[in-house]
Amino acid sequence: MKNEDTRVQYTKKALRDAMVGLLREKEIGKITVKELCQQAGINRGTFYLHYGQPNDVLMEIEQDFLRDNLQLFDPYLQQADTGALGRLLEGLFRHRELSTLLLGSHGSPRFQQRIKDTFRSNILSEWQEEFPDYDRADLAFVYEYAIAGSMRLIAWWLENDHGMTPEEFGRRLDDLGHYCHLAIREFGKR
Repeated sequence: MKNEDTRVQYTKKALRDAMVGLLREKEIGKITVKELCQQAGINRGTFYLHYGQPNDVLMEIEQDFLRDNLQLFDPYLQQADTGALGRLLEGLFRHRELSTLLLGSHGSPRFQQRIKDTFRSNILSEWQEEFPDYDRADLAFVYEYAIAGSMRLIAWWLENDHGMTPEEFGRRLDDLGHYCHLAIREFGKR
């Protein structure tokens, strides 16, 4: 039984590594089972023992990435720690290749949506406390704008750090976040 578990682990790792390699070249929708199996050095039958389609491999990679790195998000979500954004960015930078692939144009929009959903409730609740007279729909509008822009900036930074450390980039990103408050105030004037 243990050998079977080892073989399954080896097969899944080979497929995951192959997926990461293929994502460097093309987006998930263009990756076929055939090329994934060729890259991993396994046959299609073995693939179908574990997955139904290439997207399932990517989904498993995303779930493991979030599970392994969720502790990086927690302090940022709690907002109790002013250095949390820097540590979150350091963690993403440590896993730079995978972070870039998951957040970049070849990654899955589903993963990016999961990141947005992870932060949405906490940030909207915080803004609702800060701006109690404002419509939650307006706050959600600003949130969508801010999070999409932030995620794209993080992907841009991960692709080539542009000479910025995680701490410096975090400060710049946080500074940009303050403009969200200005946008919320503008909505309130209408």
